[in-house]
Amino acid sequence: MEKINVYVNSSKLSEAMKEEEPSCRFYVLKEPVHEGTNIIITKDLPESRNSSVRYVLCTSSPEKLRSEQLEGIYMVWPFPLTKALAKFYFRRLLEGLKIESQHTEEYEEYQKRLTEMAHQDYLTGLATRWYLQEYVKNTEHEENITCIYFDLDRFKDVNDTYGHQAGDRALAATAEMMENEFSEGFCARMGGDEFMIVLAGERDISEVEQKVNDFMNKLLGYYATTRTMKKLSVSAGISQRLKGEEKSIDRLIHESDLALYRAKRGGRSCCKIYSASMENTAGN
Repeated sequence: MEKINVYVNSSKLSEAMKEEEPSCRFYVLKEPVHEGTNIIITKDLPESRNSSVRYVLCTSSPEKLRSEQLEGIYMVWPFPLTKALAKFYFRRLLEGLKIESQHTEEYEEYQKRLTEMAHQDYLTGLATRWYLQEYVKNTEHEENITCIYFDLDRFKDVNDTYGHQAGDRALAATAEMMENEFSEGFCARMGGDEFMIVLAGERDISEVEQKVNDFMNKLLGYYATTRTMKKLSVSAGISQRLKGEEKSIDRLIHESDLALYRAKRGGRSCCKIYSASMENTAGN
């Protein structure tokens, strides 16, 4: 059991409790909370009587506790001055602390899993859209940011023809190749068959476009080797924030999405760079 500090103002009860749980550390309570039997059990050593540490108090007369004394108390157990009952209640108290500790650990593990789920896409292992936004907010000091928006062409046909397992394999394979090809970037799954890559730092956009085209050709080569994926291809849109420009991450995503839309409309399996003229034709 985890080390527990026990403060007692009765040596008789202290000896009884040591027999029940020798792993605890026992201390003499020099300044009792009030007259009567006082046993304070805590996981931490309180620095003062008004410590913020939560502890469990055993007392023969809890009704005498002042309101300010009750603030730091987790639970109160009244008991008479008998050795047998002291051992019994002490064991109950330790069991209560142990259960509380287990619940705390389980809750922390649950919170950890929730955080992981919010950060990481369960299927591809890439970052989620939410985590992408958090990442970009933390890189606002970067004056130059490039966003590449990908979308799989004819992905619905794969799901409809071969089932969702085939579609899942296509998404997972695409994500793995994306991480390998753009290891210097932040890769995220935006949802469905859409992906985003964020590149921080100064980049020549024509070089980015060439790298995207090379990556798309590699994907086509891979898709062609599998029966269920051979009809797939990829379209992409690129947007960029340069030094001196004021563009939010939402704006960059919007621009790369417009460029992706233009690539889709232009015949798919190609890459387009955002330009302001795309705003006027987006709804046409």
